[in-house]
Amino acid sequence: MDSARLSLHVPGGWTGWFELTRTPKGTYAGIAALSLDGIPRCALVITQQLSWDSAVARANVRAEHFVRQWSERAH
Repeated sequence: MDSARLSLHVPGGWTGWFELTRTPKGTYAGIAALSLDGIPRCALVITQQLSWDSAVARANVRAEHFVRQWSERAH
């Protein structure tokens, strides 16, 4: 299995990474982690996607959604 760690695109103050793995069946899946000001806040599981690009896109969308929801609660 091939794997890579990628940075996620998240708003200021937040950081995130995505550990993407190619499965034996040729799909892509992984886990993402988000931190706010260096404090871990969330882990996201990205289930099997048909392509590398779709897995990365899904991780970024899920991360942005979590950050938006977290930010709304803080106000």
